Amino acid sequence: MNYIIREMTNDDHEELYSFWKSIEGLKMDESDYQDNFNSFLIRNPNLNYVVIHEKQIIGTIKCGHDGRRGYISHLAVNKKYQKYGIAKKLYNICIEELKKQGVLKCNLYILGSNKSAYTFWQHNGWKELEHDFIML
Repeated sequence: MNYIIREMTNDDHEELYSFWKSIEGLKMDESDYQDNFNSFLIRNPNLNYVVIHEKQIIGTIKCGHDGRRGYISHLAVNKKYQKYGIAKKLYNICIEELKKQGVLKCNLYILGSNKSAYTFWQHNGWKELEHDFIML
């Protein structure tokens, strides 16, 4: 299968928003609205990607950092194109770029109800953090 991975742009927003709405287990909020999305991309260069196949977005990853720790969200691949290693390739690109930017730790976010995402991340060596805290 032929596809390209390229950095996300603000011009992708409309198609991204539709794509994300179609992905089971992916939750969007106000941070995904156009203005907030654009600010996120500006603050996090070389960390947010789309996968294009036949002129359509089939995969995405959003990644940012606070200077100390990276954060991954919105790793999504259209069901039809899963099992090609696209998701793993996307997160590896982000992890390598975080390292280049001096960020050596990374957390990711999945919904507790998203069992397939949990299984994917565990299969790829990620571990659930001990969490003796309350998130507010």
